[in-house]
Amino acid sequence: MTRVAGKPAVRPFKARLYSLLLRLRVRLISRRSLRTAIAVLAVLVLTWIFGQAGVLDKLDRAGSDIQSRLNPAPTDGTVAVVVIDDNDYRQIFDGGIPVNAGRLIDLVNDIAKGGPSVIGIDIDSSPHQFAETAKALNCNCTIVWEREVEELPETVEANQELKLLPILGGRSDLNNARISSGIPILIDDPEDGTTRRFQRYFGTDNGLFPSFTTALTSAYAKEKNLASLGSQVATFSDQELLIRYSGDQQGSHRIQLSASKLHELSQNWKPDASPIEGRIVLLGGAYLGQDQHKTPIGQISGVEILANVIETELHGQVATAPSRLVLYLLDLFEAFGLILMFHFWPFRTAILRSVALIPLVAALFSFGVYSDVAHFGQFFVVLVGLLFYELYEHFRREQFPHLIEEKKSGHH
Repeated sequence: MTRVAGKPAVRPFKARLYSLLLRLRVRLISRRSLRTAIAVLAVLVLTWIFGQAGVLDKLDRAGSDIQSRLNPAPTDGTVAVVVIDDNDYRQIFDGGIPVNAGRLIDLVNDIAKGGPSVIGIDIDSSPHQFAETAKALNCNCTIVWEREVEELPETVEANQELKLLPILGGRSDLNNARISSGIPILIDDPEDGTTRRFQRYFGTDNGLFPSFTTALTSAYAKEKNLASLGSQVATFSDQELLIRYSGDQQGSHRIQLSASKLHELSQNWKPDASPIEGRIVLLGGAYLGQDQHKTPIGQISGVEILANVIETELHGQVATAPSRLVLYLLDLFEAFGLILMFHFWPFRTAILRSVALIPLVAALFSFGVYSDVAHFGQFFVVLVGLLFYELYEHFRREQFPHLIEEKKSGHH
């Protein structure tokens, strides 16, 4: 009798599914998986504690400040600054508050003789005395005046409505195509009072209104037919952005003149020999120690900060200030990645790869969020902390029992 080998019996679908679920269950409740779950929970708690204690914010600020000191200064010198210093305040403006409107208009006309593309005036022109003297303006370029608000808020909040004050004493019969305005509010960090961020628009009783630097940048883009720059600042948003400080505390990379020096030079300027021709010229005050701000590059005047903001816009790589939630989620994401390495690879392999990858991952996250690598420290610290946790767990599981056994053997 001949036997014929039959086909192996095919397991029913339900049996295969049950077997798969059983293996998955065993894997999920294994000691290794349990340790991974504990590590994940520890990372969640640790990152939350870091966030609540302000550790992540401090790392963010430290990284931003380091990058500000390392940023190369612009080489094109588009922005020039004219400063009314203490001597100018006494000699030109006779030490009056508010400044003498007629003499300020004369100074603006002196700047205009140099042929700049745009003039930005960081001085309050809302007093009524400007209404009459504004008629003496003699400028063919665009002038952007700072627009003060009735009450300066301690902090800039979303959906707030600032009440705007008039410019030039309330005059409205001037050339609107050549005269505009913007809000000159600077955003200080509530923790350490350092100015690191700016906004392009603010909520007002007239809707979203441009900041002083946005109005200046927009005017310059229009004068120079820079469509990409114009569209960059034209998006209506009150989102906070990071100032890309560059150069030294003295701002030595840009043209800087005192008001008296500019007046002297303007008397002999020739049409094609002006050092400010075609530039954005900022006029502001630095007298009586007023309008001084703490920044990552040192104590500087408000008009110098405005120059840095404009250079940030001209640079084109404007980084959005990330929220605390975004930083928290990124820290969790990188932490999970490290945990999975130790879960699927042998311990020594995971250690070697972790040491090599941690700086790279931290730098990539920094570049993705801030467009630079200086902020890698805030991501790096979470990964290093987790790496030490994995080392501790390995020692506790693998070495500690052996030490206990050796100690017991020694007693015998």
